[in-house]
Amino acid sequence: MHWLKCDILTRPNGRTDCFSVLADTLDRMRILAGCNPGRFHEAASTLHRCVRPPFRRFIFPVLCIFFLVACNAAKTVSLEALVDTPAGVTSRFVFPTSGSNAEAYLIRPAGSGPFPLMILLHGHTIGSIGAETMMPEAEAFAGDLCYAGLAVSLPGYGATEVRLGIDPKITLKVVLDAVALIKNLPWIDSKRIYLYGFSRGAFFTSLLANRMEGIGGIILHSGAYDLNRFYQEAPWSRSLLNPSGEKNPKLISILPEVSTWHAPTLVLHGGEDSLVSIQQANLLRDSLEAAKKPYRFVLYPNNGHRLPREDVRKKTTAFLEEHSGSACRATAP
Repeated sequence: MHWLKCDILTRPNGRTDCFSVLADTLDRMRILAGCNPGRFHEAASTLHRCVRPPFRRFIFPVLCIFFLVACNAAKTVSLEALVDTPAGVTSRFVFPTSGSNAEAYLIRPAGSGPFPLMILLHGHTIGSIGAETMMPEAEAFAGDLCYAGLAVSLPGYGATEVRLGIDPKITLKVVLDAVALIKNLPWIDSKRIYLYGFSRGAFFTSLLANRMEGIGGIILHSGAYDLNRFYQEAPWSRSLLNPSGEKNPKLISILPEVSTWHAPTLVLHGGEDSLVSIQQANLLRDSLEAAKKPYRFVLYPNNGHRLPREDVRKKTTAFLEEHSGSACRATAP
């Protein structure tokens, strides 16, 4: 089990759902791999005490596979079928990009539309997990604000066949190709785009901030924004940031680009985040302040990498309502 990386396998807080159970299982796998447990291992530790010692090394991988199958309930549809997606339905689709294929999930809110589009980018995962980890957030935006949700599996994750590389342009192209397809749907308002990124996804979300038109808001959750500093401060991240093992990798910082941002930004980070230091969020906050850009910084002083889901939901909803408003009334039949 020591092939597992001690990285972003943290337990989602808030209401219990399929992925919360799966994440608890992955937490336990981190412990078996020799990783140091944190506050988010409380539930996993409880489960550990309930399992007989001889079975502890076998039951969790089996449960992990089981929950991966159980959680993937979205129906896979063709690109053409997305036009007629029923209200309140989540669809999985595969699209061509970079000479290969990538995976994405799309949820249509209730109502007639057109709906604003929320683009969601996930953090680091293992195995065949990708964009589906962001579906609880996408469903919350669809239910609370009537925003359509597009979650894309980044290169190297989920069923996306594009290989992971050090060049961020590879990932950006996959995301932008997905957005280009979805923006043409008749029930999408292509002039109202919002961005949400968690962890690794927060970095790529920040790169999109000045590369797309019509962005009405940006939400960055537990992200790293100066990769050169992050590479030096977080040795665990080096295999992810530099998969080819280059001696002097050319990493980038998005901080100099903040002055070109136009949309209001919500920055969320945990004060006890041992994976991505709070210093990364502080650097972004200082850059936004210096550039006189509209932003809100929310610090969770007693939380780690994964923040309390229900509270994050309340704060993101309030932030978007303040700056952009709900689309529910406008799209009601």
